[in-house]
Amino acid sequence: MAMRLFAERGYDRTSVPDIQEAAGLSRGSGALYKHFPSKEALFRIGVERFIQEAQLARAKLFEMDMEPRHTIEWIGRNTLNVLAGKSEELRILWRDVDQFPKIKAAARREIMQGTYAAVAKCLDESARAGRIAAHDSQAVAAVMVGSLAMFRVFEAVWGERAIKIDDDRFLRAWTDMVLCGLKLNGQGVELQDGARPSSSKKRKTQ
Repeated sequence: MAMRLFAERGYDRTSVPDIQEAAGLSRGSGALYKHFPSKEALFRIGVERFIQEAQLARAKLFEMDMEPRHTIEWIGRNTLNVLAGKSEELRILWRDVDQFPKIKAAARREIMQGTYAAVAKCLDESARAGRIAAHDSQAVAAVMVGSLAMFRVFEAVWGERAIKIDDDRFLRAWTDMVLCGLKLNGQGVELQDGARPSSSKKRKTQ
């Protein structure tokens, strides 16, 4: 409830009485303070929940054992799905987080940088195993995650999509571009020197 109000009105323009009223409490009851020490604590908790979801998604990425192309498809679909339910948090982080340096630093580290690093590590491990083409994993991860994130951020901040295409159409184009860039578009894998295909994944080299 509080995050919805912060997203709609802005953190500074949302008062504790506003939050209490939206929660079905008397505006002047002070009941909110029985559960939370301050309005900032509510803000912090909302961001921490977002962080926890990002951490769970990263953990799942390394638990899966799928073909690289399916892993890439999962990254695209899962990222969009998670962010689709975080439009309020995205608006708040875009607009209000600067006044809370510690919360901003945690969000940047755990949501943004952590996700970029996890995708880069996943790509790098697949390349070292000879399952995908040699590439600049950090730069590719930046392109992959950045494009997915901004597709949702623009929607959250502006209240509409920058261009009128649905999720499936966006994901098809995104997936095709990534697979083509990594030479996974049905043409085989270009191995690094000395690398060998995984024995469980029968692939032909170019």
